[in-house]
Amino acid sequence: MDTAITTATTMDGVVSLPVTIRRARREDLPELEWFGLHTPHREIIATAFRTQERGQGALLVAEVNGFPAGQLCVDFLRKRSLKRGTLWALRVFAPFRKLGLGTRLILAGEAAVLDYGYAEAELGVDRDNAGVLGFYDRLGYEACGTERGRYSYRTPDGDVVQVAIDQWILRKVLRRDTAWHPAAISSWAATPPPGR
Repeated sequence: MDTAITTATTMDGVVSLPVTIRRARREDLPELEWFGLHTPHREIIATAFRTQERGQGALLVAEVNGFPAGQLCVDFLRKRSLKRGTLWALRVFAPFRKLGLGTRLILAGEAAVLDYGYAEAELGVDRDNAGVLGFYDRLGYEACGTERGRYSYRTPDGDVVQVAIDQWILRKVLRRDTAWHPAAISSWAATPPPGR
């Protein structure tokens, strides 16, 4: 899925940026580490890409002048019994923040969820990151619960990192008639979702 070029607006004026929202390609993976910032998360990024290759998720990138300046993962399996897609790991590289890339990625993630045949999207917000709740509220997400738990990943050096999860869970009912429509129609799933 590639979307049309967009214009990003800033508080100081208008900055024209050629932005393409698309599915990640294998050659994007090293650049998604953002000059070492996310190198410890190499395994997480690679797993999200393999999930996309199996048709069970999507790894979306916001490409600006050939650079993957933003990324979002979409999981179609985690809440499949509820027919709900999970959006996670929304990231925008610092120099490109406040230009609308995060919004575009979320909207593209919602389009992917709809294309897969689900009508709800869900995401988690860490409790120590309450400042982003307004962003998701503006996009129509509503708090529906909390989640606590743990996950782990292995760094390229072989260290196992344990991460505690303490999040608000936000949900949005998606409607195709009001959803953002990418310029190019995409096929997100190699296989149809269960029950489809």
